[in-house]
Amino acid sequence: MPPISGHKTGEGVQAVVLALHMLEFVAQSQRAVGVTELARAFGTTKSRIHRHLQTLVGAGYLIHDAESERYRVSARLMALGQQVSEGHEVTVAARPAMRELRDLFGHSVALSVPEGQHVRIIATMPGTSNVEMGVKPGSLLAMHASAQGKIALAFGDESLMRTLMQAPLEPLTPNTLTDAVELAANIHAVRQRGWAVAPNEAMIGLNTIAAPVFDALGHFAGIIAVVDSIQFIPAEPERAVVEAVKAAARRISADLGYRPAARGAGPIGLKSAKNA
Repeated sequence: MPPISGHKTGEGVQAVVLALHMLEFVAQSQRAVGVTELARAFGTTKSRIHRHLQTLVGAGYLIHDAESERYRVSARLMALGQQVSEGHEVTVAARPAMRELRDLFGHSVALSVPEGQHVRIIATMPGTSNVEMGVKPGSLLAMHASAQGKIALAFGDESLMRTLMQAPLEPLTPNTLTDAVELAANIHAVRQRGWAVAPNEAMIGLNTIAAPVFDALGHFAGIIAVVDSIQFIPAEPERAVVEAVKAAARRISADLGYRPAARGAGPIGLKSAKNA
């Protein structure tokens, strides 16, 4: 992460920016972090990091563990994130379809939106199994190693794929697609059929089926997905489950005001033949 230094915006604004980036760093780490790690990550001094940490602890957004001298997110910050997520337009529209999809097959259901070079989980519906195999709200997923990311690459901003190919693709598991040609072929197939899977690609033992959601203007707005063990969602998933995920995506899109005719495409808003 690049150092944050003073700019024309002034030290006050930079202090706010740094504090927000620190919150994101701690939240994304999903563990307690120390002053040294934060200082190294942001290319600044420990004393500066410590001042911001004290402010964030005082505001109730971080918790300081006196024994380990590390910091972690507070319940207040988690509640704030949950409130923002629940108020997201896509989340509000998706809740009924997510619940129906979960009840049909018992798989965990996740709703996500593209965020930079990743996909962010903004809402989940726990599965009915005693062993939870889903993902947590707030999690960031790699574009090339997740079914949700493949949907974003297939139906989102066309520059995403070009940008992604500028650096080596990280192998999260032995099954992750790291060859650019192979990934491009996979994304082409996803665009043609309207859904994606990623068996054992992000995590061994896990698979996901994902489909795109579109807004009233026909723009790609998010991804609905079911997540479970590879035992229950095999690499070649049951057609009934795939169709149910696609139907949920259509329902959410319709609730957002999307009409396929406005996009000149198929029943779930697939890209036109010229973009296939």
